[in-house]
Amino acid sequence: MRTIKALIIFFVALVAFIRYAPEDGRNPQHITRTALAISITEGRLDIDRFAPLTVDKAEHDGHFYADKPPGLSLLAVPAVALARQVMAAGGNDNPDDIVVFVRYVTVATASTVSLLAALAAAVLYLFTRRLGVSDAAALFGSAALALGTPFFGWSATFFAHAATGSLLLFAVAIIGWVDRPSVWRPAVAGLVLGYLMVIDLTAAPAAVLVGVWAVLRAPTRGQTFSALVIGGAIGIAPLLIYNGLAFGSPFRLGYAQVVGFEGMKSGLFGVSVPNPVVLGELLFGHFRGLLPMAPVLVLVPFGLLAMWRADLRGLTIVVAGTILSYLLINSGYHYWDGGSSTGPRHLVAMLPLAAVALAFTWPAGVWQRVVVLALLAVSLVLSLIAASTEMFANAGFANPLIDVLLPEFLTPAGLANAAPVLLHWVAFAALLLLRDRSGPERHELAA
Repeated sequence: MRTIKALIIFFVALVAFIRYAPEDGRNPQHITRTALAISITEGRLDIDRFAPLTVDKAEHDGHFYADKPPGLSLLAVPAVALARQVMAAGGNDNPDDIVVFVRYVTVATASTVSLLAALAAAVLYLFTRRLGVSDAAALFGSAALALGTPFFGWSATFFAHAATGSLLLFAVAIIGWVDRPSVWRPAVAGLVLGYLMVIDLTAAPAAVLVGVWAVLRAPTRGQTFSALVIGGAIGIAPLLIYNGLAFGSPFRLGYAQVVGFEGMKSGLFGVSVPNPVVLGELLFGHFRGLLPMAPVLVLVPFGLLAMWRADLRGLTIVVAGTILSYLLINSGYHYWDGGSSTGPRHLVAMLPLAAVALAFTWPAGVWQRVVVLALLAVSLVLSLIAASTEMFANAGFANPLIDVLLPEFLTPAGLANAAPVLLHWVAFAALLLLRDRSGPERHELAA
């Protein structure tokens, strides 16, 4: 039954994400990453022909390249190549036509970020059940992640955040699924963690933390460490090869040659000492605050405490450390507001692991559940408003929810665009009616 529920969660989430993909197909980051995928299908790495369409680009030896790590673009190449063949059969596969180009953005988004994010929602359910929480608790965490946080809207974009968070969750689940020693598990986890660097370099602290946890919990630490290193080396190899071919050195990044964005030259690629004021805005502000967009996340500290008490202390440290790393990096980043962004997009990668903690907050008492469900309900509505209207709110608006999102949402067209997601809410609720007769695989935790 758990597998059936996980499959339903996967398809419900995937349809929801793809429905809104891509959010603004002409966004500069969408153009940059998709342009690289298209170029690779043509046997090139430069994006010269698309450079005038985007501000997100690097320049080297008279050519323009994507300034972002190539991981998402590489993952999208098979689907983009197939789409080119299909569209060529229809008579127009020319990416110089912006309408056609946006179709490629849609294909790239759906085949990578949306797919990984939907899988993360299903893995979250299975993993938290494996850890011992009740079926209702696991469904609560999964529904909150998929439809009740900014993870929803950003899973419909060709941005790295949702994909990065999904891969972090996969690595943690691979390591934490069983306590028995194994060689292939740390090797696969290392592969996933290594490829994280090919997608998003800001995941490095979290990836190191997960790797250390894997070694410390293993009975054969030397063997586990070796497997992690080998897997990680294979995983990160595409980034080194790409850098060598594009920029002349495996260790030369596109960020080092970015055009414009002078703030990237301060600190470490724009990251300096964390700013407490910025941190407060990222958590509580109306401009880029996370909690005003997903109030259900106020429960995360309580979930971490419950995990600690449940003797999941290593995992608790990994989840808390990942959250802390993203808060510190984002609050010290020169472009901390994310430019045109609804909510703090740079924090989205921490949400899948934060949702693990959410699954541990499902209470035993009726009135406590009313409070928890009320927080989830508000978060579902806010996330739906954002995903169905605008995930790229202009930085000129002090309160995007009031100034941009609600006015667009509260129109006949806006409500009609959002209405189908109500079926996804119902689908998650209906999963509670499917009784899970399988027993706990670790130990059934007290609520």
